[in-house]
Amino acid sequence: MRSSSLTTVLRQRLTAWALRRQGKDLLPLRLTARRVYILPTPAGWMFALLLGVMFIAGMNYGNGLALLFTFWLAGFALVGMVQTQRGLTATRLLDAGALPVHAGEVVKLRIAVSSSAAEDLTLQADGAGVAGATPPFRAGDDTRQAQLHLDLPAPRRGRWRAPVLLLSSTAPFGLFRTWTWLTLDVSTLVYPRAAGGRPAPETPGDNSGGLSLPHGQDELAWLRDFRDGDSPRQVAWKAYARGRPLLVREYHGEGAQRREFDFDALTGLDVEARLSQLTRWILDAHARGESWTLSLPGAPPLAGAGPEHLSQCLGRLALFGHREPGP
Repeated sequence: MRSSSLTTVLRQRLTAWALRRQGKDLLPLRLTARRVYILPTPAGWMFALLLGVMFIAGMNYGNGLALLFTFWLAGFALVGMVQTQRGLTATRLLDAGALPVHAGEVVKLRIAVSSSAAEDLTLQADGAGVAGATPPFRAGDDTRQAQLHLDLPAPRRGRWRAPVLLLSSTAPFGLFRTWTWLTLDVSTLVYPRAAGGRPAPETPGDNSGGLSLPHGQDELAWLRDFRDGDSPRQVAWKAYARGRPLLVREYHGEGAQRREFDFDALTGLDVEARLSQLTRWILDAHARGESWTLSLPGAPPLAGAGPEHLSQCLGRLALFGHREPGP
């Protein structure tokens, strides 16, 4: 137990020293030998032990052929060490990003790389207790560009930032492991969980100041994706004939409803439960093609509809009560 604790402390100190030494990483980034580290793998240590035994046996019995074979294998190992390091130092990190998720889900971190040893690269989170291997690369014939993917937990809402990452490789022979630490400036939003069973409040639509349409006529608001149960008469067939996916027309008329989602109106719930309930209402209203107004303490109300309005509301819910760091 004490040995394990000592190993963990030494590893943390080595990581901290390396991060101070290399500084922040800015994309695009080309890895250099100065920041790449290399050590034998367990198979490499066994290979070194075998070479030692063969050398001692050759010296003891004066067997020149055994010594020649030992030196040949040692040269092979040295060439493998150089090739392993070159495989990582030739890697270029082109781009990185992550999409927003809800609390309790996983953030799918994506890193675009260009490497001669693409199929052997492994990406994992260092110090976060989560490790993940990359899926098979889909590299081009010439550029050999590929995508590294890593799933990382997002237990709480707010601004998620990528932890320290470990990029490593054991190509081409598996005798040595070379690695480097990455500190990428990648962030995304983690929205509140969508939960809660309270019925959504609604307010009759207010058309004051807008165009008054004759009774029975509606105004086209937007197009949304087709869902099971939609009427075929609402499908935008002309758009479908032009090669677009199935889209459904959404209308707003005089009888349209505007939802009023107010944080202060959710009495009897704590802050996180209120945010979860508001998230649930907003997602449901967006799925139904409705318009809504979101009211949070200390911020002006957000009124509107559609994907952009949904993104704005979810972002405000994610950062509610959080202070964003300055530049």
